[in-house]
Amino acid sequence: MTLTGAKTWRVCIYTFIVILCLRVAAIAQQGTTGRKPDVIFLMLDQLRADQLHCYGNPRQDSPNIDALAKRGVYFTHYYTVASWTSPSFASLHTSLFASKHGVTLFWRPGMPLINKDVPRLAEDFKYHGYYTAAFVNNGLAGKPITGLGFDEYHEGYTAPAINITERVGERTDLLRASTTADEVSAWLRQHQSQRFFLYVHFLAPHSPYDPPSEDDLWKSDAYPYLTDTGYDIINGALLRLAMLGDQNAIARLYQLYDGKIHFVDRKVGQVLDQLRTLGLENKTLIFLSSDHGELLYSHPKDFLTFDHRSVYNTDLHIPFIAAGPGIPKGKAINGLASNVDSAPTILAMAGLPPLSDAEGKNMVPMIEGKVQSENQYAYSEEDVAIPLRCIQNLRYKLILNLWTGKEQLFDEQQDPKELTSVAKEHPQVVKELYARLQEWMKENTPPKAVVLRRWRIFTAPEQDAVVDDQTIGGRMLITGGGWHSNTGLRSDNYDGGCFWTEAGDGSRIAVWRNDDPMLGTYKISVYYGHPAIGRLATNAPFTVVYGPPALGRVQAETQQKTVRVNFNQGAGQWHELGTVKNPRYVEETNAADGAIIVDAIRFERITP
Repeated sequence: MTLTGAKTWRVCIYTFIVILCLRVAAIAQQGTTGRKPDVIFLMLDQLRADQLHCYGNPRQDSPNIDALAKRGVYFTHYYTVASWTSPSFASLHTSLFASKHGVTLFWRPGMPLINKDVPRLAEDFKYHGYYTAAFVNNGLAGKPITGLGFDEYHEGYTAPAINITERVGERTDLLRASTTADEVSAWLRQHQSQRFFLYVHFLAPHSPYDPPSEDDLWKSDAYPYLTDTGYDIINGALLRLAMLGDQNAIARLYQLYDGKIHFVDRKVGQVLDQLRTLGLENKTLIFLSSDHGELLYSHPKDFLTFDHRSVYNTDLHIPFIAAGPGIPKGKAINGLASNVDSAPTILAMAGLPPLSDAEGKNMVPMIEGKVQSENQYAYSEEDVAIPLRCIQNLRYKLILNLWTGKEQLFDEQQDPKELTSVAKEHPQVVKELYARLQEWMKENTPPKAVVLRRWRIFTAPEQDAVVDDQTIGGRMLITGGGWHSNTGLRSDNYDGGCFWTEAGDGSRIAVWRNDDPMLGTYKISVYYGHPAIGRLATNAPFTVVYGPPALGRVQAETQQKTVRVNFNQGAGQWHELGTVKNPRYVEETNAADGAIIVDAIRFERITP
C-alpha cells in the first residue's frame, strides 16, 4: 500500500469513528429527550426569600440552595397568594386563589375542604404516567389539601394546629426534617428507574426557631444563652422581650431563624447529593419554594407578632428556584409571579398540559427570556385575625382592610420594607389599583351565602370558647411603647404572665383577637392577675368592637361598647365584659387612673 493510500485509509477510519461517536451521542440524546424528565419539588415552610443568601442575606445561611440557584433560575418578585399554610398550599396544588378554592380559615379533621373534582398538580402528573409520591411534615398542609393524586403519601406530622402559630412541639420538626431527608434518599434509590414526580415538604425553618448548636452560627452578645423561641412563658422569653421592643431580642430571633434555615439547607443538600450520586441530577427538574414568609417584628405599629398574619412582603415574598434540563443557569427572573403560577409552570417544564381550571400562568416564557413578565399584577389575601386583600405591581402595592376600608399604598422601590404609606401622595395610583383589586375580588369571591356556609362550618364547634392571651404573641398586639413584662408565678397571672403599663393618654394600646371570624353571639370576659406593680387602675377601659363579618368585600360598619374594669378587685378570675353579636376584637388603652394589666380575653359563643 502506498503512503497516499495509507493516509486515505486512516482518514476513512477517523471519519468513521467520528460519525459513529456522533451517532451514539445522538442516540443517547434521543434517549434522554425522549423520556420526559423526572420532577422533584422541595417546599420549605415559612421561608422568607430575603433571608436566603442568594436573595441578599449577607449571612451565608443557605449554601446548598444558593448552589441550586446558580445551576438554574431564581425569581426575584415571587409572592404567595395567602400568608399562611393551608390556603397557600391549596393554591399551590390547584392554581386557584384562596377565595376561589375556599380554604381560607383553619380546618379540622372531617371538615370539607377543596372540592374533590378540582384538578390538582399531582393528579396531572399521575394521569400522564408519572409515579407520584409526597412527604409532608405539616398537618395544616396535609392530605386533604396536598394528598390527592399521589401513589404514595407520607405525612410526618398529622395533628392539627390549634392556631396560626402551629405549635408542633419542641424540636419535632428537627427530627422530622432529618428523618424525611433519609426517607427521601432511600426512596430515590428505590425508584430511580421510574419516571417520578416527588413532592417533599420540610416543616423547617418554621418556628419555633431552635436550630441545633452546629447551625446556630451567628451568635453575638444579643442573648446568646437563649436558643429557642417557644410559645409559653418559660420558653418564650425572646418573644416577650421582642414584643417590648428589645432590639437585641429581635436580633437574636433573626440569628436563630437563619440558623434554622442553615439546618434545613443541609437537609436539602442531602437530597440533592443523592440525586447527583444516582446520576439523576441532569435528568431531573428541581423546584424549590415556600408557602409564606415571616414578620419577625418588622411592622410593630400593627403587628408585634413574630408570625404571619399580614399581607406585607415579609410574609408574602418567598423564593422560587428552578434548575434542570432546559433551564438556563445562574439567571435572575425579575418579572412578577406568584405561587398560583407554580403548577402551570412545573407542568409546562415537564412537557405536560396545564390544569384545566388554573387561574395561574405558565412562567416558562419568562424563564426563556421571551417576555419580562406574564403578570401585570399579583394578588394576595388574608382572612384570619384581620381580613385583608392586596394588589401589587413592580412599583406599587395597595393593601385594603376589609373591616375598616383603610387603604395603604407603598412604593416598593423607595420603601421596600413597607413602613410608610404614600396613599395621600398618589391618589391616582390608589384609584387604579383599587379598581383592579375590585375586579379581582368580584371574580374570585363566592356569593355571600357560600362564604357564610363555609365559615360556619369552620367555626363550629371547636370555637365555642376561645382564649386569646399574652403567652402566644401571635394574635394579641401591644403598641405604643413603654410596656413591661411580668411573669410572677404567684401573682395570679393567666398562665403565669402578663404585660402592664403606666396610666397615660391612651396611646398605649392592647388588642385581643381570634384567628378565625367569630360568627354568632359571644359572651366576652377578661382575666387579670394582681402583680405587685404599684397602683392599679380602677377604671381601665376595655372596648369591645363588633359588627357583620367581612365576606370578601369591604364591610366597615361596626359597633362598640366600653366597660371600665377595677384591677384591684377579683384578681385571678374571669370577669364578664358583655355579650355581643359577631365580635371582632377587644381593645384596652392606658387612659386610666392607674397601671393597666394586659392578660387574657375569652370569647365564648352562646348561639351560632
